[in-house]
Amino acid sequence: MAVHSLFRQELPWLISEVVLLIVLLNANPPELWFWLVVFLVVFGYRIERWWSSRPGK
Repeated sequence: MAVHSLFRQELPWLISEVVLLIVLLNANPPELWFWLVVFLVVFGYRIERWWSSRPGK
C-alpha cells in the first residue's frame, strides 16, 4: 500500500518531467535554453528531495 501512495504522490512530478522533455525536444533555439533551465531546476529539486528522504542518511 505504501508503494501505491508513493506512486500517486510522485505521478504529477513524473508527468511534468515528461512534458518538459517533450517541450524541450520541440523547442526552437531562442527558447531552448529557457526550457533546459526549467527542466534542470525541476530535476535538481527532485534529486534533492530524494536525497534528503533516504532512509539511511
